[in-house]
Parts: sequence; C-alpha cells; structure tokens
Amino acid sequence: MACSAAPQHSLAQQNLVKQMAERASNGKELLLVAKAARGVFTTPATPEEQRAARAVCSTVAAKLIKAATLEQLTECAIQYPVNSEDARPLVERMFQLAEKTPDPQTWYQVTRAARCVKVEDLAQQALAKGGVLSRP
Repeated sequence: MACSAAPQHSLAQQNLVKQMAERASNGKELLLVAKAARGVFTTPATPEEQRAARAVCSTVAAKLIKAATLEQLTECAIQYPVNSEDARPLVERMFQLAEKTPDPQTWYQVTRAARCVKVEDLAQQALAKGGVLSRP
C-alpha cells in the first residue's frame, strides 16, 4: 500500500520496493515484489537507479531460489526481469524441483523459462528431458 501511495517512479517508491524485497519471505510475496519492481524500475535512467533495480532483482532471485515452488520460479523467469548472473542458478533450481515429476509438460515449462532468461544449454537439456518423458 505504501508503495502505491508514493509518487510514481520516485526514489521513495524505489526504496519501498527494496524494503519489500528484503522483507519478502515466500514465493508469493517475492513475485509481488518482482511485479512492483517491474513497474517502479521501468527504465532506470541514472546509474543509481540501474544499481537499485539490479539489486532488487538479485535479492528476489536469490530468495526465490530458496523458497519458491517450480511454478513460481518459472513465472518469475518468464514474466519478470532476471539478472544474467542469477539466471543459471534460477534454472538449475527449476531442474532440481522438476526432477520430482514425470510430467513432460513440466519440462517444457522449464525449457520456456530457461529460454526467457537466455540459458540455452539448460533449455536444450530440459527440452530433451521432456521429449524422453513424452515417449510411451
């Protein structure tokens, strides 16, 4: 609520999003922070804004890797910005969670998410895994 009350794209709003990222503790909260960050840091103009946007994205990604479900991780990768240095660990965590299911559709979602964050080698591995599981 406080974030929507602050002037749009202001330093106050950016600071509130940073605080939200630091306080968020589960996948649902972290996805809400990612959504807020996408709105607040639409086109970071100054180097400080760019650093702040990267810091929020990094915090969200690190926490998602620890706390989120596979569905939440794929949603984050597909819909929200992910820093390049956080992309591989995010997709690797998806692999760990996806190992628990024999559903090929799960692996196709991992493939899509990996491609969105530009981790093509893992996208190919996920695609192959989905293909193997879809065979009778």
